[in-house]
Amino acid sequence: MLKYQWLVKQLTTLIRKNIRDGITKLPAEQELCKRYRLSRQTVRMALNVLEEEGFIVKKRGSGSFITGYLGQARGNEIGLLVYDDQDYIYPGIIHDIRKVLAQDGFSCTAWATQNEVSRERELLKNLLKQTPRGLIIEGCKTALPNPNLDLYRQLIKKDCELLFLFNYYPALADCLYLKGDNFSGSSLLVRHLASQGHTAIGGIFKADDMQGIERYQGFAETLCELGLPLVDSRICWYSSRELDKLLSTRNTRFLMEMVQENLSSCTAVVCYNDIIAYHLINVLMQLDYQLPESMAVTAFDNTYFSNSDILTITTLSHHPHEMGTKAAHMLLNKIKGLPVHAQEAQWYLNLKESTSAALPKQHHSIYP
Repeated sequence: MLKYQWLVKQLTTLIRKNIRDGITKLPAEQELCKRYRLSRQTVRMALNVLEEEGFIVKKRGSGSFITGYLGQARGNEIGLLVYDDQDYIYPGIIHDIRKVLAQDGFSCTAWATQNEVSRERELLKNLLKQTPRGLIIEGCKTALPNPNLDLYRQLIKKDCELLFLFNYYPALADCLYLKGDNFSGSSLLVRHLASQGHTAIGGIFKADDMQGIERYQGFAETLCELGLPLVDSRICWYSSRELDKLLSTRNTRFLMEMVQENLSSCTAVVCYNDIIAYHLINVLMQLDYQLPESMAVTAFDNTYFSNSDILTITTLSHHPHEMGTKAAHMLLNKIKGLPVHAQEAQWYLNLKESTSAALPKQHHSIYP
């Protein structure tokens, strides 16, 4: 074995140790020469090999920085658990995550949990057999206790870095997460409706996901802050099971009942997301509501559901590509041992037809 090849093996071991210890760069070339009693030429040859294989990146005048990549033996694989990899926001999110990870030599495999804890448990058991370097997870029914925390803790013990996306499990006290600032998002929607003169504002929220609870909290506290009535009967809740029926069979019975029993006294409504808002608008039209004059509708996510030919929906969004790109960078930084903290992304208002009869078909976003 040539000297530089021997040094590559030594430095590969050092890189793994540094990652575990949170050290993000290798010693300087001169220090490596003294430590291993080798010439500068041999050290540079070894560093070039490590750079070509993706273990380090050399920055002129600064040194050799660890990328977090550990080669095929330990795996350069990142797992991604989301509700659904086929529809809504997910294709774009997955594309952005994979693009960022690929730049640092990591690949990404996505699995759909369908927001079912049993499916989540099955996937986690399989992941424990060949543990990836990291996992990006959209938690299942995060407003409820989760039975799979034991498997997440086992993954952590096996040096699998975790990042929760859109939500997190509070029982995993030290978990890293990236999610929307849902409290402020709901507040933004309520303030927009109030600025248009609405005082009877209802809400439809998802009961078994953290986002629904946070969005309700922002909604309720903002109504109180503005001196507007917070009426319990105007607050509607639905579950993942009802959403599944809506998506699979277009069964809108629960929305019809909400309108007739809870929202009939309202002139505006805040919806959990665009899916609910889109189907709500169809129900309102079946009931001969004049939209948006007799009911203004707002929502979260700004997906294709909000751009219906029937009525475009005022909705909230993050900056384009923000969530997937930022999630991937955060996880990579954690893998590299760099300091990284949980974050909440700001929501921005996209004004469309559903809150103003005077708005044209095209819409505009309000960014800072």
